[in-house]
Amino acid sequence: MNIKPLASLHAGLLLTPLLLALAAPASGKSIGKDQVNVRAEPDLKSAILYSAPLAYPLEIQKEQGKWVYCLDWLNNSGWVYKSLVSDIDTAIVLVEKANIRSAATLNASVVTTAEQGDIYTILARDNDWVKLGYYQTGADAGWIRNDLVFGE
Repeated sequence: MNIKPLASLHAGLLLTPLLLALAAPASGKSIGKDQVNVRAEPDLKSAILYSAPLAYPLEIQKEQGKWVYCLDWLNNSGWVYKSLVSDIDTAIVLVEKANIRSAATLNASVVTTAEQGDIYTILARDNDWVKLGYYQTGADAGWIRNDLVFGE
Protein backbone atom coordinates (compact mmCIF):
# COMPACT_ATOMS: atom_id res chain seq x y z
CA MET A 1 0.00 0.00 0.00
CA ASN A 2 1.38 3.39 -1.04
CA ILE A 3 0.71 6.03 1.63
CA LYS A 4 2.52 8.99 0.00
CA PRO A 5 -0.23 9.98 -2.48
CA LEU A 6 -2.82 9.98 0.31
CA ALA A 7 -0.53 11.98 2.57
CA SER A 8 0.09 14.49 -0.22
CA LEU A 9 -3.63 14.74 -0.93
CA HIS A 10 -4.39 15.21 2.76
CA ALA A 11 -1.71 17.92 3.10
CA GLY A 12 -3.01 19.62 -0.05
CA LEU A 13 -6.55 19.65 1.31
CA LEU A 14 -5.35 21.17 4.56
CA LEU A 15 -3.30 23.86 2.80
CA THR A 16 -5.93 24.81 0.20
CA PRO A 17 -7.96 27.13 2.49
CA LEU A 18 -4.75 28.84 3.61
CA LEU A 19 -3.56 29.35 0.03
CA LEU A 20 -6.98 30.65 -1.03
CA ALA A 21 -6.97 33.09 1.86
CA LEU A 22 -3.51 34.35 0.90
CA ALA A 23 -4.55 34.73 -2.74
CA ALA A 24 -7.84 36.47 -1.94
CA PRO A 25 -8.09 40.08 -3.09
CA ALA A 26 -8.25 42.92 -0.63
CA SER A 27 -11.68 43.70 0.73
CA GLY A 28 -13.89 46.10 -1.25
CA LYS A 29 -16.05 48.65 0.56
CA SER A 30 -17.36 52.14 -0.07
CA ILE A 31 -17.57 55.49 1.69
CA GLY A 32 -20.73 55.66 3.81
CA LYS A 33 -21.08 59.45 4.23
CA ASP A 34 -20.50 62.39 1.94
CA GLN A 35 -17.07 64.08 1.91
CA VAL A 36 -15.15 61.73 4.20
CA ASN A 37 -11.56 62.71 4.89
CA VAL A 38 -8.84 60.29 3.84
CA ARG A 39 -5.83 60.86 6.06
CA ALA A 40 -2.07 60.25 5.91
CA GLU A 41 -2.04 58.39 9.26
CA PRO A 42 -4.69 56.67 11.42
CA ASP A 43 -5.22 59.74 13.59
CA LEU A 44 -7.79 62.57 13.51
CA LYS A 45 -4.93 65.09 13.78
CA SER A 46 -3.17 63.63 10.72
CA ALA A 47 -3.01 65.51 7.43
CA ILE A 48 -6.05 65.20 5.14
CA LEU A 49 -4.94 63.82 1.78
CA TYR A 50 -8.34 64.19 0.06
CA SER A 51 -12.08 63.98 0.72
CA ALA A 52 -14.09 61.13 -0.78
CA PRO A 53 -17.78 61.41 -1.77
CA LEU A 54 -20.62 59.15 -0.67
CA ALA A 55 -20.45 55.66 -2.26
CA TYR A 56 -16.81 56.12 -3.37
CA PRO A 57 -15.41 52.58 -3.75
CA LEU A 58 -12.33 51.62 -1.76
CA GLU A 59 -10.15 48.56 -1.57
CA ILE A 60 -9.35 47.91 2.09
CA GLN A 61 -5.71 46.89 2.48
CA LYS A 62 -5.52 46.54 6.26
CA GLU A 63 -7.13 47.57 9.53
CA GLN A 64 -5.58 49.22 12.57
CA GLY A 65 -7.83 49.75 15.56
CA LYS A 66 -10.75 51.93 14.46
CA TRP A 67 -9.12 52.78 11.12
CA VAL A 68 -8.81 51.15 7.70
CA TYR A 69 -6.00 51.70 5.21
CA CYS A 70 -7.43 51.82 1.70
CA LEU A 71 -6.65 52.25 -1.97
CA ASP A 72 -8.85 54.02 -4.52
CA TRP A 73 -9.26 53.83 -8.31
CA LEU A 74 -6.58 56.47 -8.87
CA ASN A 75 -4.12 54.46 -6.78
CA ASN A 76 -4.35 56.98 -3.93
CA SER A 77 -4.05 55.46 -0.49
CA GLY A 78 -4.76 56.62 3.02
CA TRP A 79 -6.58 56.03 6.28
CA VAL A 80 -10.34 56.31 6.87
CA TYR A 81 -12.15 56.05 10.19
CA LYS A 82 -13.81 52.62 10.08
CA SER A 83 -17.33 53.78 11.05
CA LEU A 84 -17.39 55.99 7.92
CA VAL A 85 -16.92 52.97 5.64
CA SER A 86 -19.96 51.13 4.28
CA ASP A 87 -20.44 47.50 3.25
CA ILE A 88 -22.40 48.67 0.19
CA ASP A 89 -20.65 47.27 -2.88
CA THR A 90 -20.00 50.05 -5.40
CA ALA A 91 -18.02 50.55 -8.61
CA ILE A 92 -16.59 53.59 -10.36
CA VAL A 93 -16.19 53.82 -14.12
CA LEU A 94 -12.51 53.89 -15.16
CA VAL A 95 -12.76 54.88 -18.82
CA GLU A 96 -13.85 58.11 -20.50
CA LYS A 97 -17.07 56.54 -21.86
CA ALA A 98 -18.43 53.03 -21.32
CA ASN A 99 -21.45 51.21 -22.69
CA ILE A 100 -23.85 49.75 -20.18
CA ARG A 101 -25.73 46.84 -21.75
CA SER A 102 -29.02 45.01 -21.22
CA ALA A 103 -27.24 41.68 -20.61
CA ALA A 104 -23.78 40.37 -19.77
CA THR A 105 -22.58 40.06 -23.37
CA LEU A 106 -21.10 42.36 -26.03
CA ASN A 107 -24.01 41.37 -28.29
CA ALA A 108 -26.58 42.87 -25.91
CA SER A 109 -28.09 46.26 -26.68
CA VAL A 110 -26.60 49.38 -25.12
CA VAL A 111 -29.13 50.81 -22.65
CA THR A 112 -27.07 53.79 -21.54
CA THR A 113 -23.51 55.09 -21.36
CA ALA A 114 -21.43 55.96 -18.32
CA GLU A 115 -18.62 58.44 -17.95
CA GLN A 116 -15.34 58.21 -16.09
CA GLY A 117 -15.91 58.76 -12.38
CA ASP A 118 -19.59 57.74 -12.37
CA ILE A 119 -20.40 55.64 -9.29
CA TYR A 120 -22.91 52.78 -9.26
CA THR A 121 -24.02 50.09 -6.85
CA ILE A 122 -22.97 46.55 -7.77
CA LEU A 123 -26.06 44.35 -7.96
CA ALA A 124 -24.58 41.12 -9.37
CA ARG A 125 -21.57 39.54 -11.07
CA ASP A 126 -21.43 37.14 -14.00
CA ASN A 127 -17.94 36.01 -15.05
CA ASP A 128 -16.31 39.12 -16.60
CA TRP A 129 -19.40 41.29 -16.17
CA VAL A 130 -20.86 43.41 -13.37
CA LYS A 131 -24.53 44.38 -13.07
CA LEU A 132 -24.80 48.01 -12.00
CA GLY A 133 -27.59 49.87 -10.25
CA TYR A 134 -28.18 53.53 -9.50
CA TYR A 135 -26.91 54.28 -6.00
CA GLN A 136 -29.73 56.52 -4.80
CA THR A 137 -32.68 54.50 -6.15
CA GLY A 138 -31.27 51.00 -6.46
CA ALA A 139 -32.83 50.71 -9.93
CA ASP A 140 -31.02 48.56 -12.49
CA ALA A 141 -28.67 50.41 -14.84
CA GLY A 142 -27.41 47.38 -16.77
CA TRP A 143 -24.26 45.33 -17.33
CA ILE A 144 -20.66 46.48 -17.84
CA ARG A 145 -17.41 44.58 -18.36
CA ASN A 146 -15.53 44.32 -15.08
CA ASP A 147 -12.29 45.69 -16.59
CA LEU A 148 -14.05 49.04 -17.13
CA VAL A 149 -14.79 49.62 -13.43
CA PHE A 150 -12.95 49.72 -10.10
CA GLY A 151 -14.61 48.27 -7.04
CA GLU A 152 -15.76 45.04 -8.55
